[in-house]
Amino acid sequence: MSRTKRSTRAKQPLQNFKTLAIAKIDAAKEAVEAAKDAVIARTGEARSKASEVVSSLEKVFEQRVSGAISRLGVPTAKEVRDLSRQVAQLKASVERLRRARA
Repeated sequence: MSRTKRSTRAKQPLQNFKTLAIAKIDAAKEAVEAAKDAVIARTGEARSKASEVVSSLEKVFEQRVSGAISRLGVPTAKEVRDLSRQVAQLKASVERLRRARA
């Protein structure tokens, strides 16, 4: 057997090993990419769920604070606006009466 044939035969298993290694590396890269995509998707889902929970907690907190303030007798913003409007109307009425008497 000539030297070039032996050299070619010796290179053949190395070439097969290299091809196999490259294929395994490519498969591993694809698996990593798929895992990364799955993690990103799950992160988005978790973020959305956390946002919903926080929003729900905020609503519960606001309701409880509002109830506590109401039990203490503190008027709501709407009640204060209504009273302010009534005071303004009464002022206008008193002013009209004053002018009518003068």
